Amino acid sequence: MHRLLAALIALLAVSIQSFALENLNPPQIQLERLLADGVWRSGRPVDRPFMFRTADGFAVTAQNCGLEGFFYTKTELEKRFAPEAFSHHFMDYFLYTDYLLSKYPFTAEIRKQLAKAKDSPLTPLEKNAEFNKLLGEYLAGLQKDYRTGEASGWAKTARIYQIFPRAYNIKGRRAALKLSAGELSEKFFRDFSDQDFKAITDMGFDTVWPMGIFPTGETNRSGTAGGSVYSIKDPEAVNPDLGTLEDFKNFVARAHGAGVKVIIDFVANHTSQDSTLLAENPDYFINTPAPADFSGQVPASHFLYEKDGKKYFVRMGSYDCGGETLCTWNDVAQLNYANPQLRPRLAKIITGWLQNADVDGFRVDMAYQDLNSVFGRNFNTAMPDGEFFTGMIASARTVKPSAAFIAEAYDNQAELSAAGFDLFYNKSEWGRLEGQTGWYDAFMHASPSEIIPAINREAFLSWQAGGAGGLAFFINHDEPAAKKVYGNRLPAVAMLTMLLPGAVLMYNGAEIGFDGAVEGESKTIPFSVPVQIAWDKADPEYSARMSDIIMRAKAMHAELGSSVMKALYPPQGEKWCGYVLVPTDPQKTPIAIIANAVNEKLKVDIFAAEYNLRFKGVLEPGAYRIVKLNAKTPEAESGN
Repeated sequence: MHRLLAALIALLAVSIQSFALENLNPPQIQLERLLADGVWRSGRPVDRPFMFRTADGFAVTAQNCGLEGFFYTKTELEKRFAPEAFSHHFMDYFLYTDYLLSKYPFTAEIRKQLAKAKDSPLTPLEKNAEFNKLLGEYLAGLQKDYRTGEASGWAKTARIYQIFPRAYNIKGRRAALKLSAGELSEKFFRDFSDQDFKAITDMGFDTVWPMGIFPTGETNRSGTAGGSVYSIKDPEAVNPDLGTLEDFKNFVARAHGAGVKVIIDFVANHTSQDSTLLAENPDYFINTPAPADFSGQVPASHFLYEKDGKKYFVRMGSYDCGGETLCTWNDVAQLNYANPQLRPRLAKIITGWLQNADVDGFRVDMAYQDLNSVFGRNFNTAMPDGEFFTGMIASARTVKPSAAFIAEAYDNQAELSAAGFDLFYNKSEWGRLEGQTGWYDAFMHASPSEIIPAINREAFLSWQAGGAGGLAFFINHDEPAAKKVYGNRLPAVAMLTMLLPGAVLMYNGAEIGFDGAVEGESKTIPFSVPVQIAWDKADPEYSARMSDIIMRAKAMHAELGSSVMKALYPPQGEKWCGYVLVPTDPQKTPIAIIANAVNEKLKVDIFAAEYNLRFKGVLEPGAYRIVKLNAKTPEAESGN
């Protein structure tokens, strides 16, 4: 009886605490929830996105469960199909919106205005137009307020240049660019100078991600190049092959002096099998005790570890790769997010890098695998209350409010956004109700049925304020060389990517088409064997084409300033793709890009009255055209 009473009192205390948190949230959190992600409990959303349906059964899910996802999807559908196609939803719009708004006292005035419009003598079509006007103006104000209070918002428009320090080859890069050779110590962070940062900013990048800055493990080390840089021995130290901690701090300071921000990896899912964290506490990892006299066969997907006379079977780093069996990496150990002790320890690592080196943010490796819902399913275990990332990101921002977090994620985008991430990989997202809309995979597959939704998805992600944006790329360190992936289509894919108004990433060496892949490892810079980027062996034709794309995108961004991306929708059966960039400054001229990202020649005939866009021509695979709009005669620039 006493135990039952104690349990009830504990449950009541949790409920009271939850109620208090819901009603005492800072305005920024309330805005984020209203605009984008809503409230999440135990890895599940309290609200669901609105489902738009036509009379003939066509259905589209709103981009998210907030006001932004609802309003964006509603207005896009009405632009494509006319409001009348969804006339049976006209009353639903008012009811759904009022439901979302009713949770926040500061929305009382807009609720009154919408209720007045709903009950007015206007026709249903007129009511819908008034609804769009009222909600659109209100949303614009909320978005402005949110962005004003979002110190880490810089990440959503970051132009990120990813560097692999052990392969970058500073000497060769300087020689190729005809820069001063200087005296080199062969310690990357000591040698990387102002002129090296200038070479990066000259291409239009404002953020660097030096990948693999930590010491790597030696146990079960793979290959001959120093091991995978994601098998980390000490997440609180700098790899001595690259320099000292002081060298790295000076690197960050030089970057900041050049107007460049620095993000580093946070490998949340695993460590090396001889890591400092494993030595500190084996219970930070998934393990089971082993007999003291054990000398037999270690269970599958585990390795034997000994500390203080005790033996453990420790799980190798694992991830959900589809199906019922987890895939494993045999050189790493799996951290255990079901252990509450682990969470503050990892948060301390993050705050340490912010305090000691003044980094600007983190790219979180395999982030989606460490969400409660995924981790609990993967390892069939109960999870502590609350997401680790929510607390970790909040803790980091008490140290540096502008600290940004980027999730490597191929699913669970909404959960990661609700946890506080600023960006997630825009590669693939098979879990969304509308299906695959990931930028990289859509263009890799050369499928118009994926490319058009991917462009629309990116347009939303770059427009909305409350939720996490997408980080788009046409290559990164995990993918094969871009010319292998896209072939003749590469110029169109690269320009479509580099011109985006949201966050974009490019991997070092892509500007010259470097490809050092070896058999069994398709990465352009393999982890298994020593490779240096051969800056002096660039393909002249490829390099000239890529330089033109990079520099043209840089010039266009400078000319447009802040802009809003609008997806273009080809008529049924046509395979071209494109979008419009509308500057937020009305004095500046919008542009459109029309491209052929498929493997066949296309005849294109476009007239989009909304943008005064007229274009007629033939596009070979990989060709694109940039058109300046709102002129009496739209001016097209070539691109191929």
